Amino acid sequence: MEIIRADHYATCFGVDRALEITNDALESETELYCYGELIHNNDVLESLERKGLHIIEDLQDLKDSSLVIRSHGVGQSVYDYCVKNNVRIIDATCPKVRRIHSIVRQHCDDGYDIIIFGNRDHPEVQGIKGWCEKGVYIYSDLNDYKNNHNYSENKTCIVFQTTYNINKHNDIKEYFYSLNNNAIIVKDTVCRATELRQEAAKRLAVECDSVLVIGGKQSSNTKKLYEICKELCDNTYWIENADGIPYDLIKNSKKIGITAGASTPLGIVEEVIVNVRTK
Repeated sequence: MEIIRADHYATCFGVDRALEITNDALESETELYCYGELIHNNDVLESLERKGLHIIEDLQDLKDSSLVIRSHGVGQSVYDYCVKNNVRIIDATCPKVRRIHSIVRQHCDDGYDIIIFGNRDHPEVQGIKGWCEKGVYIYSDLNDYKNNHNYSENKTCIVFQTTYNINKHNDIKEYFYSLNNNAIIVKDTVCRATELRQEAAKRLAVECDSVLVIGGKQSSNTKKLYEICKELCDNTYWIENADGIPYDLIKNSKKIGITAGASTPLGIVEEVIVNVRTK
């Protein structure tokens, strides 16, 4: 059995930064809260909770405290609430997500409609939406847009969730450029790390008999990696950690590919590899 790692996998800069900021804060804060999951990885969250991080989904009772802003970012209303209620903000928003917030706010102020391509239920997308008060539309892909968007002559700015599928992203860009409409601006906001992981996942999947995609079940970028690999390798399995390894399904594989989402620490990946090799 040969184990092949993807060229690019595991935690990205934004996740590493969020973890470093949070761990540093936990050393000095007696109580520390996070609005929503800091990152989408249960093993990491459990470790942080043991250190004193409290995950909350409602700000209403939070006053005179310290709040970590998760890596996915939040809308402007959360910042406004914190200022009003004397809540200290420890901002762990990924800088690439914050860039999208700036783009959306600027163009919204300039009278543009905003179109976001991504998962409408994902906290990153909800956070992006929260930087424009009106004229915001969210679509999952180009077909969703074509089927549901009402034509408007308004100026429009298009952005993408940072973990959006790069193939769909390219199709959408090509479509809007083909319209030759100067009123539509398309911003490249898919994270380069996401693009590299997805390209590496494609190369891995065509080379292997089985692929293990490691990451939290709530992780958008891990889901994209799984979908990409599954299209190219039927024996693709999405696991969160070593406990989920499907030994019976991969035992006859000559080559097993390993990739991992951007919220998956290298330690979890190494544990999976060790267990695959030894059992």
